Amino acid sequence: MVGRPGLFPADGPAWVRRLSMLAFAVGLGVWAALLFAPAPGKLPPMLEAVPDANLDTAPAARWFGGAALRVRVTVKGLIATADGSAGAALLSVDGGPAQAYRVGQALAPGVTLVAVSANAVSIDQDGVIEHITPPDGPLPAGQGFISGARARP
Repeated sequence: MVGRPGLFPADGPAWVRRLSMLAFAVGLGVWAALLFAPAPGKLPPMLEAVPDANLDTAPAARWFGGAALRVRVTVKGLIATADGSAGAALLSVDGGPAQAYRVGQALAPGVTLVAVSANAVSIDQDGVIEHITPPDGPLPAGQGFISGARARP
């Protein structure tokens, strides 16, 4: 029984031959599986969610307390033109430091300076136009930048 050839022969070249045939068979099987695999089909079209242009969510937002926050604007000074279409204003937004803004410039997200007159500024907050006067009423007419904080005697 010692000299009987079997599945696992004792000589080295026979081992190498059998391992190479096994590797060839495995490689041939992998390549055959890859080449003859069915092609993937075309995916079904995805549904596109088109937002409704007429959908107003403001009532639902107010119901859950999501009303738009109003920005507090204080007039500190004005430079106005006769028609109010061009000009600048020194404004404090939400109690912050006063900064100069031109007509058409955004004060905050959704808040735009619309017009500057000699007596007030007009801002657009989410589509609502508000007219804001200086804290002490209309400023005196004059040339140049007139500060809203008047000196008191």
